[in-house]
Amino acid sequence: MLNICTIDSSAGMTVYSYSKLNCFLQCPRKFKLTYIDKVKTEIKETIEAFTGSRVHEVLRKLYKDLQYEKLNTLDDLIEYLKEQWYKKWDEGILITKREYTEENYLKMAERFIRDYYNRYYPFDQSRTIALEKKITVDLDSSKQYVIQGYIDRLAYREDGVYEIHDYKTGMNLPINEYLKEDKQLALYAIGVKDKYPDARDVRLIWHFLAFDKEVEISKTDEELEELKRETISLIDKIESCDEFPARISVLCDWCEYKPICGEWKHRIKLESKTLDDFSSDRGVKLVDKYTELIEKKEKILLELDREIERIRRELIDFAKGEGLDAVFGTRSKIRIISRERHAFPSKNDPRREELRKLIK
Repeated sequence: MLNICTIDSSAGMTVYSYSKLNCFLQCPRKFKLTYIDKVKTEIKETIEAFTGSRVHEVLRKLYKDLQYEKLNTLDDLIEYLKEQWYKKWDEGILITKREYTEENYLKMAERFIRDYYNRYYPFDQSRTIALEKKITVDLDSSKQYVIQGYIDRLAYREDGVYEIHDYKTGMNLPINEYLKEDKQLALYAIGVKDKYPDARDVRLIWHFLAFDKEVEISKTDEELEELKRETISLIDKIESCDEFPARISVLCDWCEYKPICGEWKHRIKLESKTLDDFSSDRGVKLVDKYTELIEKKEKILLELDREIERIRRELIDFAKGEGLDAVFGTRSKIRIISRERHAFPSKNDPRREELRKLIK
């Protein structure tokens, strides 16, 4: 989980969180609304974010209590989950998938905890160093570029390996190639290596709780140095940016700014209208008329193309019959050029297969 950091210009230092960088990459307009304009919305939180926060709280309790030699039972944790869920539930939370209810998501959260508990009990795979560990990452020697965030769980193994754990509650299971390109935990690895001199081997571990799956990778020092350069370049790009266009994607459905985004607010406005009001909307009328004219234009052009081709063939036949190289009209002339041209049969031409056999 990450905090939202601001730019500390007074100290000459540019401080970003990974979530801020990622927001810009996903949608520059959302970045502007969130971090520059600081627009507040009626949507406080999505159900996915709410579920993730509650599950993180349970896992934090599990490992915090273990640090004090208290091992919670699975029932203890499920009870704690429900207690926090109902205590913090708000009717303003957005459920984008309308076919599912709050209870469906609560049951999912219970399954995440149950699967995790059964998989890792008695939780002695490593020793926890810190939970929600604040980490700062200096990207350059002058400390002009700094990343700041929080590690879900930082741990240490008996063999000297440090572990950065990240808990994911989303319903997407990325492939390993995608995770190798993930920058968040890799940036934290830079910070861990800086803060702990003996951290020569740092493992990045994702727990995809919806699938009861763990993925672990590591980064070389060369890869981390390249990541520093890439991140500095991205920050420079953001700092110099003066246009922030919307980037339409599946993430729009979960965006709290969708109702005020120029890409979507007209559609959302139409959704609340009656059929008659919808049809009389000026925007709808203009789009429908524009679409009608474009379709009419394409139809006319197609008919003209067919007529042009017909006349072209007649011109060729006429010129051949009269032995002409040029045919004159009232305002122009057309030259008839005949040349031999070789071409391979198209993929739908039955002669294509014969050619393929000859080539072989």
